[in-house]
Amino acid sequence: MTMNRTFKIKKILIPFDFSETAALSLDHAINMAKIMDAEIVLLHIVETSTFPSSISHAFSGFEKKVEEASNEKLTELSEKIKSESGVTVHVLTEVGKIYKKIASTAKQSHIDLIMMGTHGSSGSSYTLGSNTTRVVQEAHCPVMSFQTHANRIGFQKIILPIDDSQESRQKVPFAAELAIYYKAQVQIVGLMQSANEDYQRKFKIKIEQVEDYFNQHGVSCNAHYYSGDLAKNTIKATEELHGDLLVVMTEQESGLTGLLMGTYASKVINGSKIPVMTVRPAEIDPDRITVTF
Repeated sequence: MTMNRTFKIKKILIPFDFSETAALSLDHAINMAKIMDAEIVLLHIVETSTFPSSISHAFSGFEKKVEEASNEKLTELSEKIKSESGVTVHVLTEVGKIYKKIASTAKQSHIDLIMMGTHGSSGSSYTLGSNTTRVVQEAHCPVMSFQTHANRIGFQKIILPIDDSQESRQKVPFAAELAIYYKAQVQIVGLMQSANEDYQRKFKIKIEQVEDYFNQHGVSCNAHYYSGDLAKNTIKATEELHGDLLVVMTEQESGLTGLLMGTYASKVINGSKIPVMTVRPAEIDPDRITVTF
């Protein structure tokens, strides 16, 4: 197994709606930025659907005032963060569809990681069902999502579920990189889908190869095995193993409107009580990161 360690976090995007979970995401981002010598981009979005298309022209002046007020608040916040932590923070206010603006800004600004809350304050648009799921689907980079109770800053135990698909193991370098920076332990969760002895023997060999990979990169790890429902066992493992970060792939499924986030990833993101980092298989360039078994 080989890896060219090119997964580096140098720019972190925070979709910021001034809610509790947005503030929590920012706290995590500041800590990560200090560890990884990264910069933060604070993005506030004025939702265009707020203004009916038939009268949208009448709100152009209002939108401008909202942008100016938002940038003023974000600038004050960025200066406070800079003075207290030394982290550089850029601010940006955009008008448009929230998930589309997050995804497009991430790509245009060469963002390495998006960190956002899954539940905003009352009336907030940055909720899991409407926007976080779509950001996970469309963003070119990993997305780390937080719920309000994920208030412990930093990661000590990273939960890494592995099934028998090739795509599942593509997230190994991402987990390794985070573990190295945070000096965290990786809990490998082997999700077995058959009771057949030969299947389980071969599956455990693959998990042993993952263990070898982490050992070669100086990352402490342990392996655990679960049989049955993938999503339920993933959530169960986060609780039993006392994890504080879950790393999953956003497998894609075909739908009437194109690619949709797969059922497993959706269930895990919705059900997890700890932060979840989602990685899209398509974002891994085989010329840059290679994982072979």
